[in-house]
Amino acid sequence: MHLTIQNSLIIIIGGLLFIAGITDIRKQMVSRRLLWILFMVCLVAVPFMRENSILSIMGGFAVGFCVIGISVASKEQVGKGDGIVITAIGLVLGARKCLLLVCIACLLMSLIAIVILLFRRGNRHTRLPFLPAIFAGYVFCAGQVLIC
Repeated sequence: MHLTIQNSLIIIIGGLLFIAGITDIRKQMVSRRLLWILFMVCLVAVPFMRENSILSIMGGFAVGFCVIGISVASKEQVGKGDGIVITAIGLVLGARKCLLLVCIACLLMSLIAIVILLFRRGNRHTRLPFLPAIFAGYVFCAGQVLIC
């Protein structure tokens, strides 16, 4: 029963991230309501994540909080919404998987940026949505949780 709830919550979070990613592509922003829903679902999911210790949960939260700090310091080069999403996911996945998710998302965005620059579809000031890359990283990390 406990495992079924955990898997269901992971899938629901994935669905919310997918919706947020599509919204980010279309509008280059995500509604506060969707961010709050995602954050609340992640908070509900925390007690059901069996392999996460309290230190891992706090570490995952800290990773997202650092992204919010980078957003403020860089004058929104990375959106605050991206930081809020990473903070929420960090609560669920823990520190290591959250860091892995961020690394996968950054690698993916770097590859996309290189392709865009090579084909002259944009320049270094072109704004790219980050949430689809976060979703891709989440699928990889959550897939590990669902399989194990």
